Amino acid sequence: MRIESIHLRPYRLPLKQPWRAASATIGTRMGMLVRADGEGASGWGDCAPLPSSGGEGHARAFAALQRGAARLRQLDAEEAFGALPEVASAEARWALEMALLDLSMRLRGLPLRHALRSGAPDALKVNAALGPLDALCAERAAAALEQGFAVAKIKVGLDSPEVEAGRLVELSRRVEGRLRLRLDANRAWRDDEATCFFDAIADVPIDGVEEPLAEPSLERLAVLQKRVPFALAIDESLFDLGPERIFTAGAVRRLVLKPARVGGFGASMRLAERAARAGMEVVATSVVESAIGVAATAQLAAALDGDAVHGLATGSWLREDVAEPLKIAGGRIVLPAGAGLGLAPERQSA
Repeated sequence: MRIESIHLRPYRLPLKQPWRAASATIGTRMGMLVRADGEGASGWGDCAPLPSSGGEGHARAFAALQRGAARLRQLDAEEAFGALPEVASAEARWALEMALLDLSMRLRGLPLRHALRSGAPDALKVNAALGPLDALCAERAAAALEQGFAVAKIKVGLDSPEVEAGRLVELSRRVEGRLRLRLDANRAWRDDEATCFFDAIADVPIDGVEEPLAEPSLERLAVLQKRVPFALAIDESLFDLGPERIFTAGAVRRLVLKPARVGGFGASMRLAERAARAGMEVVATSVVESAIGVAATAQLAAALDGDAVHGLATGSWLREDVAEPLKIAGGRIVLPAGAGLGLAPERQSA
């Protein structure tokens, strides 16, 4: 297979309401679709830099994507995959590898997840994405419970720990404790604030908390993990603290895997395997990417071992999308039966 052409298409997708986190607030999701053509077929990728990277981070990723696309044109498949490590941006590597794998699997007639792992499932448990812990979050939680979700993720660290703890207690009462809550603080708290917050929500069914500490260290995270019965998780601190040190220390129980941050399918699967060997749960998650990006992360999640609840139900936050989002029913996301990613942008054949 030769890569005959690669085309880039920028997009701007408005959200139904702002997506707020301690690290960034977005009202529009910006990214760039990648289309790789060869042998009469097309494969798709999505370069959606993390919102926290800001305008400069987006510009760097898109520039690296353009250089990488120019480098891969007219290469055969083996040469193209071999050239991916030369792409400077992790988000750009992820997008280009996504497009190459989608094209390759379409030509083979095989769903991408089955190429990654034989017997990969066709549906995955996912958490509801409730957004920030605002005045309407309890209503969104009640709706998620009615829709069949067992776990719901909430952004915290946007108000004082005391106020947010009170809101969580009330939210849990609203859903009668039947919804487990996955909290993401995005490194918002001092150590004492995190401790007081956890003490205040001791009776709330918590699934886990991502990145609780503003200045994380493995030693402080280990102390905090011993205090609580639920999993603490590493996300944006992965490369700050170092994967090898994290896996050796056993300071937290969960790794949140964002393949755009790691830099692709292969790199993400190798990292997940190392985390699993260290006894950590691995959860794959999206960051309000387009339907193409979410589908790719879902294909990756299906290839991971375990029965984790993944963070892939973010498409409902978008007012419009580049393709029909994957269906979610009963708290599970359903992967397409078609080859490759199994979907393509509108006005394109899947």
